Amino acid sequence: LLLARDALEQCRLDAVLFVPCARSPFKARAAHITDAQRVALLQAALQGEPRFWLSRCELDRPPPSYSIETAREIHEAFPQARLFWLIGHDQWAQIGEWREAAALRRLVDFIRFPRGETALPRREPGVMDLPRPRRVDISASEIRRRVKARLPIDHLVPDAVAARIRRYRLYQT
Repeated sequence: LLLARDALEQCRLDAVLFVPCARSPFKARAAHITDAQRVALLQAALQGEPRFWLSRCELDRPPPSYSIETAREIHEAFPQARLFWLIGHDQWAQIGEWREAAALRRLVDFIRFPRGETALPRREPGVMDLPRPRRVDISASEIRRRVKARLPIDHLVPDAVAARIRRYRLYQT
């Protein structure tokens, strides 16, 4: 959420669209919680943010989720919009392995942000780095681990999200 807000402000975006992935082709494991629970958590996180939007487009398609299909669907819905894709440097390192990566790069411009220990990549056409990046090393894995260990997560997620995770006992197993 912090990085989305930074991109919104620093890159002067009209909105940020959050798209929960049905199932990444790079991950064999099933999700820890249902798609409906994930959407509910995301809705809680985006509450009160009028320029943060949610799309179920990947969840409404059969898995796996391919970014090129998502970009094409969003482009069709907003044909006049210039599309940007927020991506962590760690994921950018794998972009060549994505389905139809060249087509995706023609359809969207990427905004990269620091994540993890990945080295800053070189400048490339159609790719920009977040102008004033904030290093946020909070991962979903860390949040799930803390919930399972019964450690607090209130400092890592919005209050509404932490409350929902507690109320429905998500990620405890």
